[in-house]
Amino acid sequence: MNELYKKEHFDITHGHSIYSPIAVGVSNLSSGIRGVPSIITNHSFLGNSILNPTYILLLQTSLRKIDGFIAVSNAVKKDLENILRGSLRNRPIYVVPNGIDTNFWRPVEDKEEWKSKMGLDGGIVITTTSRLTKRKRVNVIPKLAKEIIEKYRIEDIKFVIIGDGPEKRRIKELIKAYHIQDKVLMVGKQPREKVREYLWASDIYLSPAIYEAFGIAALEALSCGVPVVANNHGGISEIVRHGVTGLISEDDMELLENVLYLLNNIELVEKMGKNARKIVKEEFTWEKIAKEIVEIYKKTIETFEERPFILYALHQMLKGGIKNAGVFNL
Repeated sequence: MNELYKKEHFDITHGHSIYSPIAVGVSNLSSGIRGVPSIITNHSFLGNSILNPTYILLLQTSLRKIDGFIAVSNAVKKDLENILRGSLRNRPIYVVPNGIDTNFWRPVEDKEEWKSKMGLDGGIVITTTSRLTKRKRVNVIPKLAKEIIEKYRIEDIKFVIIGDGPEKRRIKELIKAYHIQDKVLMVGKQPREKVREYLWASDIYLSPAIYEAFGIAALEALSCGVPVVANNHGGISEIVRHGVTGLISEDDMELLENVLYLLNNIELVEKMGKNARKIVKEEFTWEKIAKEIVEIYKKTIETFEERPFILYALHQMLKGGIKNAGVFNL
């Protein structure tokens, strides 16, 4: 990478994820050795671990040469500020959401036709796309479905769970234990074209996750004109406008209440879906996001001040005083 930087003369380095050793390592090479400004986009939360104090110290140390940061949501920005604390100094953290291809993730005119094609006709379809891990909390869906069907007597409904992961077996067991195999369908991991087809057949998108840094799957649903019911935690609550493009919930009880509200006010589903599509096209297209990123590149380049690593600066001093010494070949 060092030889590549010497050869190509880059203007700026853009890394992705402060938790990626490669992204951080190359960014440090860029700013701390090659004199090329660098920024890193952070896409996720630190999470909870007894090792967090150690992780934070390592991150503060390894990120000290990065010239600026981009967070995909205000929630991620706050998390990054908590990690870097005083080591952030005056370095900026810009908030720029992920973009989406609105030409691919688009609505269809005849939802009922797609329900029939996907074998989901005969009621309301509620879809969730997620990796099946504990953190994503997809395991709450079978219980929620059971309550809606048995307690509230709403039977013309189907839940579709798209994805795979370590919680798959547990979720299947819950579906079987609640005797709702015909109402909650697990279709496994699907290619994006198939995910889009399921969204075309969907009336509501459900996101039970609490710690979601952004929520790209929810954004895909919104772009397809499907309103989202989600928990009010993390970045997903920043892309779903409560009462406009979906409903935001404070806990699982309210999550259930919000789903029931839409089921009992089905005219709102279509209205929210149209709002969702309109707002996504205004705020989350790659064309718009790319322009914001380019402006950040320009600001970073204009304000860049070289701060080489001390050892590298020392190396350069020694190199200037000793000629033809092969050991100094950086």
